[in-house]
Amino acid sequence: MRRVLLALCLLPLASCGIAPSNSQRLTEAALEMNTATRFGRMDVALERVGSSARQDFMSRHAAWGTRLRVVDVEFGGFEMVQRDEAEVYLDVLWLRNDEATVRTTRIAQRWRDARGHWELIGEERRDGDVGLLGEPPPKAEEAGEASSAVDTGRKHGLSLHTRVIRDE
Repeated sequence: MRRVLLALCLLPLASCGIAPSNSQRLTEAALEMNTATRFGRMDVALERVGSSARQDFMSRHAAWGTRLRVVDVEFGGFEMVQRDEAEVYLDVLWLRNDEATVRTTRIAQRWRDARGHWELIGEERRDGDVGLLGEPPPKAEEAGEASSAVDTGRKHGLSLHTRVIRDE
């Protein structure tokens, strides 16, 4: 009876020694970095950005919190490209500070496992609205024209939609 009781007490401790899998470490790193970025904690986010990508990351995210506001970041999953490389997909809901148009952009981030430490090595817009990652706005918006319901930065038939909030 003592042996059974001892085994039951030690069973939860046995699972503590299991190291997280490669994909679990990637998910944790991506969620930590993107949550920090969403809330303007660039100091925390930069800890997960590779040294060769830091300057590009800072310039692409310079407008976050100043000229644009990130409303929500949704983790869209990931794909292992190689054993030590992966693509992480994010859907970002955002708006420019001088507009009431809520925009959606899909980002693909490239991550690399550098000796047990996942780090961001690059990112690009894959779909949705232009301007989140420092891209210049479409020409109609540069001229100050009101944008129509059709977004020039979007391909037809995609599921990412722009929402317009009007105060009446």
